[in-house]
Amino acid sequence: MYTNNMTDKKDYCPVVSTLSTYKIFLIGEQLRSCMNGVGLIRDRKYRLRSYKSCFQGNETVDWLVRSRRCDDRVSAVRIMRTLQKWAFFHHVCDDHKFKDEMLFYRFRRDDNTIESHKDLLLFYKVLDIYHSINFSKKGILRSYQVRDQVFDRAFMGSAFVDWLVNTGMVNTKEQAIITGRQLLENDIIRHVTDDHHFRNDNLLLYQFNLDLDQRRRMSDVLILDERRRMSNESRSSTESQDTPTRFLESRDFSVPNENECTENNSETEESSNASSMQPRSVLLRYETADELESPDTPYVKSCLRIFSDSVGYGFVIRGIGPTYVQTVDPEGPAADAGLKVRQYIYSVNGVNVLREDHHSVAKRIIESGRDYINMCVMSHKRDNKDK
Repeated sequence: MYTNNMTDKKDYCPVVSTLSTYKIFLIGEQLRSCMNGVGLIRDRKYRLRSYKSCFQGNETVDWLVRSRRCDDRVSAVRIMRTLQKWAFFHHVCDDHKFKDEMLFYRFRRDDNTIESHKDLLLFYKVLDIYHSINFSKKGILRSYQVRDQVFDRAFMGSAFVDWLVNTGMVNTKEQAIITGRQLLENDIIRHVTDDHHFRNDNLLLYQFNLDLDQRRRMSDVLILDERRRMSNESRSSTESQDTPTRFLESRDFSVPNENECTENNSETEESSNASSMQPRSVLLRYETADELESPDTPYVKSCLRIFSDSVGYGFVIRGIGPTYVQTVDPEGPAADAGLKVRQYIYSVNGVNVLREDHHSVAKRIIESGRDYINMCVMSHKRDNKDK
């Protein structure tokens, strides 16, 4: 029911995961639903002026602490300010940050001001699609068995396109395909083996990356916000720091040794002129170190010993942590040892480097002081089927 070739890999642009953003929005939406249920969101008056569908700061803090959603009033304010920072709600006159005072605030969903907030608008679009699919009598989510693998709650690309059109979520199949690609590029859905972008195809299976029915703790907002901040910093540093470790000898695929680095300074300067034309990442989907170390990771570990020759080891590395293999010289020693592109580097000579950028990893390789390196790598299980 799915193909495992890479026919459309070239049009897939990998993105840093944005799931943290949507998990923050999910917590906010669960909070909004609960506050509606207990009557905290209602029409209010102040100095003869009416404010529709709003909530009061100090009443909300009272309820958050009393219902044990937050440990104390300080943490409640901090969490609410984080949600406000993500534009999930705002002061009714946009004059105040969230405060433990008699001030009125309103969720953007309740006053239809989400149009100017792209991520929030997409979140509610996803929420509507997700719940409609799950409660649809003619649902498209089901289990598919492909060879020896079972994919639960999966759907075909063509079924998703038809469903969007038939339910009126979009008007045309072209709009449905654009929606599917938008969801995949924002990490909300994924091809089951991460081999394809979204396509209107009855041979390609996809799954949701995010369980929108999962109940989450309010305190997770702070963890997710920090994770997203680090992701943004990593993305910024990628633009200036994530130029692949370039191999400067004649074969152009070698991790240089220390002497070679000194002898090729002029070539380094020449290569810097081409840095703006660096090749696109070979990754189909960016994995974080936490995802690679998760017990449920689809990545498996293998260890290699790679000997250097007169040119070097024969591979290019890239990444800001984790570091991965961007290119392998098919005639070099790394290829002979079994190293492949898209493998993440787990350790070098027994040292865990999963959270180190490619500059640090390259330095460890160069300073190993031997004519070989012991390297453990992680590769997706789909790439190990034929081994």
